[in-house]
Formats: sequence, structure tokens, C-alpha cells
Amino acid sequence: MTSRSNSLLLVLAGLVALLSGCVQPQIQAQSPRSAQDSLDATFVAYVPIPMPGTATFKDVRDDLAELLRARARPVGIRFGSYAFTEIDINIYANHKELLALLEGGNRIEFLQHPPTGSIVQPGAKLNFIGYKTISVLPDRIEIAPRVSFPFGEILDGPIIVTRMKGENKYPYLIQLQDQLSFRFDAMDLADAKRMADDLEFMKRHFAKLDDTRAAQSAALVAQYRALKVKPPVSEEQRRFIVQANAFNQQKNYGQALEYYQKALDLQPLSYPAAYFNMALLSAQLNRFRHAIAYMKQYLLLEPEAKDARSAQDKIYEWEIMSGK
Repeated sequence: MTSRSNSLLLVLAGLVALLSGCVQPQIQAQSPRSAQDSLDATFVAYVPIPMPGTATFKDVRDDLAELLRARARPVGIRFGSYAFTEIDINIYANHKELLALLEGGNRIEFLQHPPTGSIVQPGAKLNFIGYKTISVLPDRIEIAPRVSFPFGEILDGPIIVTRMKGENKYPYLIQLQDQLSFRFDAMDLADAKRMADDLEFMKRHFAKLDDTRAAQSAALVAQYRALKVKPPVSEEQRRFIVQANAFNQQKNYGQALEYYQKALDLQPLSYPAAYFNMALLSAQLNRFRHAIAYMKQYLLLEPEAKDARSAQDKIYEWEIMSGK
């Protein structure tokens, strides 16, 4: 009797082991884009929940601003290998130069030890830096006065909270493409979830804006092609265009964009070259999604333009830079 019982137990144990080897976890971690983070990731800790339809972009942005302002424990920030901002931080290989670039952003400490020596590889092993306060502005997250990330440029990929293997302090990660990572303390999972929910709402908001712009663009193109005589550039438009060109020569790209937009607001079809110029200006500011949209608009309006080939090639180039 004892022998038969032992045999039965052995068979059951074998079946359990076999089944255990076959069963896969229901949720597999999505590998973050950063090489080091992908080595450490073990599982998805949280997937954002869609917010009620009554929520507005301003409400959600204000909630994110409140979450990241005056924290009891810092949030860790790390810049990825394609962390494009208005200033390309990856050109600052010297550790001291990088710290100087980040001055004024309420940096408090390194959450991980800096690499040996003062030189780091551009875009690699930029350690998580703790911030007690991170500024959330109307259109971007600002890490420091000279380093900011427009929402529309960082919210294309999946937004999840990942629990990092072997990390007891700051184990929760939110990775935004290959540009920006946020790490939360072990006691701050609720905050990591709240940030993920806010960012997911913003991502969906920008997706809807893209759909709206695409519909407007199609209507604009149809209207333009139906015109037998293209509308002329008015004197008021010309004034804005000349002023935009002047700002561009001064390398004041943000103002140049603003003045080109003023010209288009007067008449969006009289000067298609404005879209080409706005694409180049957006790329100068590392706003690659905007650059792609403007250049596509230009090509829709002027498919036979002499520079159509180089314009399309620019789109291919910017798709790499934007992480698409």
C-alpha cells in the first residue's frame, strides 16, 4: 500500500513539473527600449486604465503636475540613447557638462552611483538622477530650464509600469520610447500608476488630435487641387513670412514657427512652402513628429515640387529620429 502511494505521488509530482514547464505567464513584460533596463525588467506591474470621458486634457495635465511637484521622495530620471530635446543632451559626454546642463531643475542626488571617472558614453549609462520637483508645462515635461520634452514627441510607444529585477529602491519604471525613463521608489507604486494613467490619457488625446489634423489636411488638399487659380500671397502674409525668415536667420526657430503659422492662419493655401519651412524648423527643435506632419502636408499640396524627393527622404530620416 505504501509503495503504491509513493508511486502515485511520484506520478503526480511529474505531472505538476511537466505542466509547470508548459504554462506561460499570462502577462509578459514588454521590453523597454533602454538596453540596461531591458536586462533588468521582470514583469509588468501595471497597465493604465482608461479615464472617464468627462476628463479633460487640462485636468489630467494638472494632475500630473501636482504629482511631480514637491514630492516627499524623488523621482528618478534617466535619458535614453535617443533622448532628443531642444538641446541634444547626448553630446554632453563629460559628466560635469551634463550636470551643468541640468542645473536649475531641482536635482537632488544620483539614485545610482555614477560610472567610474568623469566621462560617460553619449546616450549610454546616464544614471538615474533624483528630482524632488519636475515641472509640467502646458505642452511638455521640463526637467531643467534647458531640457524639456514635448508631450507629443514622447508618448508614441506603450505606457506601462514595470517592476525591475533585483531592485529594492526605485524598482518601478515607466519608459517613454528610448528617450526618457522615470523610476519610482518601492513605496510609490500608487504614484507610478497615477503617472501612467495620466500619460496614457495624454497619449490618446494626441492620437485624436492627429486624426483631426489628418481629416483637416485631406479637406485642405482637396480644396487646393480644386482651385483653378491658386490664391496669391497677401501683403499681410508676406510681412509674417519675411519676419519668420528673419527669426530663422537669428536661429530663433520657435519664433519663426510662430510667424509662419500666423501667415498660414490668414490663408493656408497661398504659400505651401511655409509647410516645408515649418518642417525644417521643427526638426531643428527636435520635434520630429511635427516635422513629419508638416512635410507630408507640403508634399500633398505640391507632389510635383522639384524638392519632393529630398522632402520625402527627410521624412524617412525623421521617422528614425522620432522612434517610429
